[in-house]
Amino acid sequence: MKKRTIATCTGAAALLLAAFATSPAQAAPTAYAGCTTTGASGAVKITNWYGPGERVGLEFNLSDIEPDNHHVRIRLISEQHDGKRVNWPWRKNFRGSGTTETWTSSASDDAGLFELGVQVARFEGERLLNSCTDWA
Repeated sequence: MKKRTIATCTGAAALLLAAFATSPAQAAPTAYAGCTTTGASGAVKITNWYGPGERVGLEFNLSDIEPDNHHVRIRLISEQHDGKRVNWPWRKNFRGSGTTETWTSSASDDAGLFELGVQVARFEGERLLNSCTDWA
């Protein structure tokens, strides 16, 4: 069985977030959000974020970092023009401890993408056990 070695993104994500995290009001084309909670670590890189009306590119990574027989999930979260929070669909890593899954996607919202972030969680079946949230 081939084993993958992963590094948690806690320290690296903190550096990236500090260096690159901006709001769309600053017309930043790239932003990052990421966090670590018990058993799970994940982040999203957001590209083409020039304003709330743009279609943004998304690059997710999600690591299962604890041998606890629970799976981990990640999802985009956003805020519309009226302040309403939108929880996008979960992406799941069922491959077990020490594994990382990556996905690329895009998102747009007719009501605007005024704020973007990520939620990372650990699950038992469909029950959320713990999670963290970070905004870009």
